[in-house]
Amino acid sequence: MEEQTEKKAGLKIVREFKAPKTLVFDAFASPDAFAQWWGPAGSRLTVESFDFKPGGKTHYKMDGNGHVMWGLFQYKNIQRADLLEFINSFADADGNIITSPFPMDFPLEVLNKITLEENEGITTLTIQGRPINATPAQEDTYFSIMDSMQQGFGGTFDQLEAYLEKSQAQ
Repeated sequence: MEEQTEKKAGLKIVREFKAPKTLVFDAFASPDAFAQWWGPAGSRLTVESFDFKPGGKTHYKMDGNGHVMWGLFQYKNIQRADLLEFINSFADADGNIITSPFPMDFPLEVLNKITLEENEGITTLTIQGRPINATPAQEDTYFSIMDSMQQGFGGTFDQLEAYLEKSQAQ
């Protein structure tokens, strides 16, 4: 029973940043900012298209360690400085959703919800993710690599923290 509860809850990461929540939100809302911190540590991100609005899409390329991967965000709900909901997928160079470039049966779509709360200049970012429109096998794969996803987002959020520090120092 406990395992089922964990599966339904999906991925949840909470991270604090010493920055106003408008600055944290804007790091997602600007293609130039987004390119400076999103993605695996050590990769270079190129934004191919950026339409930051409900129903809009962002298509990006990540280069790192001799590999090229493409990603796609499909924005569902955006409430300035408070909430961002999007579907994240692997994509091809044309922005079409594709299977994972890794040898696993990973879901084609992952719904992510990011909330931001600020208290005395500290912004708490909470991201929750879960597969949608996935087969049971794809869901099992997703939940089997939760630790790896925690580490991946940890590296990405380390880059966000460095971006925010640099932005506030200017």
